[in-house]
Amino acid sequence: MKKLFFIACILLCQQSFALEFAKYPIKLTSAKGENVVIIPSTDKKQALVKVTGINHEIDDIVFLTDLKPHGSNNAYKYTYDGTQRSLVSVNAGYRCCSYTLYIPDTRDGIYLTIKEESNPVIVEDIKAQYQQQLSNNTQAKLATFNREKHLESQQKNILAANKEIDKQCGLKINTYVDWKSIDDTSLKQYAVGSFCAQVAKEIASMCKKDQSFKSDLAQFNAIECQFTNELKLRKNNNTLIFKTAPKAANQRQFIEAYLLNL
Repeated sequence: MKKLFFIACILLCQQSFALEFAKYPIKLTSAKGENVVIIPSTDKKQALVKVTGINHEIDDIVFLTDLKPHGSNNAYKYTYDGTQRSLVSVNAGYRCCSYTLYIPDTRDGIYLTIKEESNPVIVEDIKAQYQQQLSNNTQAKLATFNREKHLESQQKNILAANKEIDKQCGLKINTYVDWKSIDDTSLKQYAVGSFCAQVAKEIASMCKKDQSFKSDLAQFNAIECQFTNELKLRKNNNTLIFKTAPKAANQRQFIEAYLLNL
């Protein structure tokens, strides 16, 4: 797959320089100093986009983006961390246009305003920078799914839930997940850590409401979570076996009902 991905990147490189770009770039800035340069292709279907002034690994990287629908507007989209994302949205409303920057791993967009000056020299500079970065596989590396980063984030949810049991119940009941069994597609699409932390969270919540509940839990020292297509909870000696299904409804109520009947 990785080989095919890099071949695709080479083809994109060839495509990018077969494209004709506008003579003048669009220069944008935010109130806090984030800066964006957009160089649209002459057919306005694609653009080279460069973002600077942000504390993120995409800072100063030039991406060849596609202008695609984004809600009721359009956005310049690129691939980052295995997923196509909007980098800058374009609201072509009255008097056209307003722009919003979206930085990966952040929630809110950043409103941008247009700078008046626009130097055509910038176009050739950014094209050269793009070519250099592409030859170093810079964009390809950023486009590849970062499994380790996602695992670290998901595991934090599990650790936080384990600590909450200790805090509320005074018990050491740790949640375990066989992360090797979780494929990349599931990690990209679902908050696996949050799903698997549900039993621990519910246990802590029930202890907080009623301290006598912890006597029923003293028999357990582990929760084993399996990410599946069915919702089940059972006990096996001193372990709670939890099968969570991302599309199953009312999981919290299901867990609570089981725990109350231990």
